Amino acid sequence: MGGAVPADKTPTPEKNFAVRVNDREGIQTSLNQFSQEGKVSLAGKRGSATVSIPFEKISQFQIQSVEGSDVQAKVSLRTQESLDIKIEKKAKFYGKADFGSFQIEVKDLKAVNFLP
Repeated sequence: MGGAVPADKTPTPEKNFAVRVNDREGIQTSLNQFSQEGKVSLAGKRGSATVSIPFEKISQFQIQSVEGSDVQAKVSLRTQESLDIKIEKKAKFYGKADFGSFQIEVKDLKAVNFLP
């Protein structure tokens, strides 16, 4: 996947998603241009399958636990359904806040709420 993206080089995704991110320390940040490593879908594993859930289908996801090299996440869909997936714990999320660029590893997240 390559090295770390410098803080001033936040990837610009093809579509703008606004979110409210809560981290493990209880800090809440509102972001625009939210992405998972530049992509506008949530990638992970559901059982043995690799899945990619488009952000437009997600209302929120919450990190349940860290297990080895993965985090367990509960994804709530806009259809009121939910599913559990595992995301590589070093996966990075990016966005732009009013104060500047934002980058966080999934293992440091608590929840992400997608705004309408």
